[in-house]
Formats: sequence, C-alpha cells, structure tokens
Amino acid sequence: MVTCRASVIGKATLLLFLLWACISPHSPVEVRGKLIPVDSLHIPEKDGAVDSIIAFYRTSLEEEMGQVLAYSAHVMERGSPEGLLNNFVADLIMEAGEEIYAPDDGKPIDFTLLNYGGLRTSIPEGAVTRGRIYELMPFENEMVVITLTPGKTTALFDYLATAEAGMPVSGIRLRVEDNKVRDLRINDAPLDQERNYKVLTSDYLAGGGDNMVFFLDPVNYELLGKRIRDAIIEHLVDQHRRGHEIESSLDGRITTE
Repeated sequence: MVTCRASVIGKATLLLFLLWACISPHSPVEVRGKLIPVDSLHIPEKDGAVDSIIAFYRTSLEEEMGQVLAYSAHVMERGSPEGLLNNFVADLIMEAGEEIYAPDDGKPIDFTLLNYGGLRTSIPEGAVTRGRIYELMPFENEMVVITLTPGKTTALFDYLATAEAGMPVSGIRLRVEDNKVRDLRINDAPLDQERNYKVLTSDYLAGGGDNMVFFLDPVNYELLGKRIRDAIIEHLVDQHRRGHEIESSLDGRITTE
C-alpha cells in the first residue's frame, strides 16, 4: 500500500515538473563575438603562395581580355526605335545563324529578334577588345531558331509596336504609329497569315524573357549550339583578318510616328 502510494506521488511530481518546464520561459542566452574586417587595412600581409596563384590567372586573364579583336570605324550605341549597335549586332547574328542553320524542312530563318536590355555597353571607335565584347554581352545566351504560328508572329510585332525601347532586329522593316503596326515587311514581303515564321533569337527570350510570351509553346525550338557572344567575337576576328573595320548604319528598319 505504501509502495503504491509512493509510486503515485512520484508520477505526479514528475508530471508537475514536466508541465512547469513547458510553460517556464527559457533563460536568454548571450552570444558574444568579434567582427574582424577582411580587407587590406586589417590584413596587410599577403599570403605569398596564394597571391602567386592569383597573379598567374590575373595576368593571363588580363592579356586575354586586352586582346584587340577588330577596329571600329565609329562609336556604336544602342538606340530607339533603332540604333547603330542594335543593327550591327542583329545583322551579324542573322548572318551567323544563316551560316550554321541546317533545317530539316529546308526553310531558312525569316528574321532575327534580340533585346535592347541585352546590349550592356557600347562599341568604341578604334580598337575593340575581347573584354569589351564580354562587357557588351556578359551572358551565356545561346542562339535559337523558334518557329511561330501566324498568330504568334502577329503578337511578336504587336509587342515591338508597344515596346518602350528599340529591339535589335534584322530581316524586317516595321512602321509604327500610335503604338500600332501600320506597315510590316519581312524580307520585303507582307506578313502571310497562312504560314509559319522562323525567328532567330536567344534562349533567354525563347523562354519568355522580357515578357516575350509569344515565344512560349512554339511550333519548333532548335538550338544552334553557339553563344551569341561567341558569334560576335568570331565576326570581329574575321573582319580584322580581312582587313576591314567594323561599322554600322541606320536604315529605317523600325520607324515610329
């Protein structure tokens, strides 16, 4: 009888302790530390071994980025509704795409569309270095050919008509009035509502980037296996090898009223 009563009392005591532990606030824990800035002022001594490794790669990278690829006849900057840089990049990408594209259906690329925001700096007059092209196009975007229905092709040009900035295009002439398409020529022919169109663009835009949702769920999606930046570099190297300066012009491919 005594043993049973002691067992009950012990269990009751344990239960009260557990309840108290659950409702009792925990004591605050103080954590102390020290901020140690990692910079040249607080750590003035370099690690010789690490610094020599970094210096090797730094020198190698600086030499590569400082390589002159070509010479430009003038400054090229992006602009709206078109710009010298817009036209230069779009035309050379169109040319590069046509050279490597081998379609199963035998139908060529109809036109090229890139994005204004993808051109991150200008091309200077005179020497154009590899580093400058990496600044111009710092992304790893791939060249893609997207086949669109007539309806989605129409949506593409409606997008261009209302865009706040001029998009780099090649192979078209577009006249916009009051944010509406008033005249359109694709390779000197009007838009044909009975056929699909092949558009050369970047994989970023092909995925709906910059709200270009008309590229989503296309008739066909074909990666060309070449980065846009690489195509630009190859074009510059080729022009320099031929003894040509690179240049661009405004030709009214997009006009607004």
